[in-house]
Amino acid sequence: MEAFPALETITEFAGTAKVDLNSQVMHHHQRSAGGNDKMLYYLLDRFRLPGSFEDLVYLTQIQQAEAIRIGVEHWRRNRPRCSGALYWQLNDCWPVTSWASVDHAGRWKALQYAARRFYAPVALSLEEEGKHVRVIVVNDHPQPWYGTWHWSLETLNGEMVETGSEELTASPISATCLHEFDFSRAVQKYGITCLVFSASLFNGEQCVSRQTMMFAKEKQIVLPHPELHWTMTQECDHLAIALTANAFARFVQLRLEGTDTTFSDNFFDIRACETIQVCCPLPAGWTLEQAKVSLHVRSLADVLPAGSVISDTFKQLLRGLKPASLFTRIIFNFIE
Repeated sequence: MEAFPALETITEFAGTAKVDLNSQVMHHHQRSAGGNDKMLYYLLDRFRLPGSFEDLVYLTQIQQAEAIRIGVEHWRRNRPRCSGALYWQLNDCWPVTSWASVDHAGRWKALQYAARRFYAPVALSLEEEGKHVRVIVVNDHPQPWYGTWHWSLETLNGEMVETGSEELTASPISATCLHEFDFSRAVQKYGITCLVFSASLFNGEQCVSRQTMMFAKEKQIVLPHPELHWTMTQECDHLAIALTANAFARFVQLRLEGTDTTFSDNFFDIRACETIQVCCPLPAGWTLEQAKVSLHVRSLADVLPAGSVISDTFKQLLRGLKPASLFTRIIFNFIE
């Protein structure tokens, strides 16, 4: 699954002129036949078409990260039938829209952050089938792993529906099902577009893996504005950022404008009233106050659609009828 490089990388090869999906320079920096059409076709299957090019860049990166995550987690859950997975590709030799998780300038796409989570030696994975959710822990260590896990089902605005926690033992080099939930009653009561399920894995006080899922596609859900709040402090040569949200925040992205930096995590979810800690290096020559002014935080709720649901459906249909898109879907269906 392809994605655009970082917006800063696009600016470096496209200049300051206004660009969009159909710009000549964007076509020139897309070397896969029908790549933009295929990318947009699959994006519209899950998300609304955004009104700005900046939001489109953001969504293609999320789409890429989610596509690879879903595949890799599926394979990891199916030990010993599958004992490993590599994705194409790591980086680019040219500034281009591609399958890479690190663009030509060395800037991390959402996939690079996601890969660190879904390739973690001990990780949670959620398998959804309708209103049933299976929680699996994968342990790649050659010895058992001991810890605790917490779960919750709540509304997007933070109303707790169900919650629980228990100790666990993850067998070595295996995938273990921790629990299978049936949320049919809760979904019937609250609605399929109003609930979010979360699970977290802990080693003592340290959270080693987090997963969240919703029961409908994002394009069907009206996300509440999460009212993200953050504080920033300096710890030696690093910045420590604490983020909280008043409502569920989907795919939170952090960016320090005016510099390139790699965060300890990015493009993640925050539950209502939850606090997430993130850190990054303090850019050379910067002060704490300068970093505070430069920090930009966004989530999926900030993305405004370009048009109506009907227009999105029509555009997806047109993209899907392009020869390259048709050929790709035929091949995928044949493989399945």
